[in-house]
Amino acid sequence: MIKVLIVEDENLIRKKLLHFIDYDALGMVVVADGANGVEGVELIKKYQPDIVLADINMPEKDGLDMISETLDYDYIAIIISGYDYFSYAQRALKYGVTDYLLKPISLDDLEESLTNARELIYKKRDVISQKTSLGNAVDISLDKIIKDSTVLAMINYIKNNYQDKISISDLSKELAYSESMLNRKFKKEVYLTFNEYLNRYRINKAIELLENSDYNISEIAYMCGYSSAKYFARVFKKYLGMSPSDL
Repeated sequence: MIKVLIVEDENLIRKKLLHFIDYDALGMVVVADGANGVEGVELIKKYQPDIVLADINMPEKDGLDMISETLDYDYIAIIISGYDYFSYAQRALKYGVTDYLLKPISLDDLEESLTNARELIYKKRDVISQKTSLGNAVDISLDKIIKDSTVLAMINYIKNNYQDKISISDLSKELAYSESMLNRKFKKEVYLTFNEYLNRYRINKAIELLENSDYNISEIAYMCGYSSAKYFARVFKKYLGMSPSDL
């Protein structure tokens, strides 16, 4: 259920907000209500709501100051005001307020705002879920400390050279072991073959670049050691079930 907090100093309006909307039908529940911005700050910290319905003009602390103090709590704010002031709208925009409703409140408008907020929350949850799935698909975290110096050397080699065309045969010459012996040692410690670990490491780096840089897909492919964007896309889809452009 989506958690809703109501902060409104006018008792009659607060009761209207509490009782005249069918929150259950919207997949929501009102977790608490407060009568001023000071109470609102405490309730936001306590309940960590998904949506906050708040008046602007309230005693002790106004709704926008309340929001500015609690931006780290990542909720959707819907503001209610009896005044159509441009300065209020400017501040609301600055603090990321999703909707600005004027009194007297239309229940239809409020329900529409809540529905829109719900869709934003669902989309955000989908993105978080997708990123979690992506991380699991190319997980290379190790559940034990690697003590084998040969395997540590192989992992460090990947970390330092993944951008280049590398293979286990390069290490075979450098470490004076056969390729099959190196693969056996590596898989015993890491539970993946050398090539599997290399691919996962490269895809992890590619995801970082796709999310946090302005490089195009071809540039990222070459930066992560792939000979072509086409081959990179094929490997990416193998692990994640989507193309790099879908991320």
